[in-house]
This record gives sequence, C-alpha cells and structure tokens, in this order.
Amino acid sequence: MPETVVHFQIRMPPVLHEQLASWAKEDKASLNALIVGILEKAMETHAAKTPGKE
Repeated sequence: MPETVVHFQIRMPPVLHEQLASWAKEDKASLNALIVGILEKAMETHAAKTPGKE
C-alpha cells in the first residue's frame, strides 16, 4: 500500500455502480480495489500505446 492515498469522489450512473459492485463481490474484492485495478490496467494499456510515456 502506498504511503500516500488520494481520496476523491466520482459520479457514475447507478446501473454502472451496481454492475461494478456485483463484479467486486464475485471477485471477493472491495469496490475500491476493483476500480483501482481497472484504472491501473487502463494506464498500462495507455502507456503501451503512447511512445515515451510510462
């Protein structure tokens, strides 16, 4: 776990929240952990597509 954690709020449609919460429950993970994982994977994909970015 990083030493510094940033907190922020995100607005999303209720249906999306329900879908993500269901996915997290299936994976036996917290909703926060699921979303952080999704964002990390998106950043890896973005970095792979963008030369010179890490």
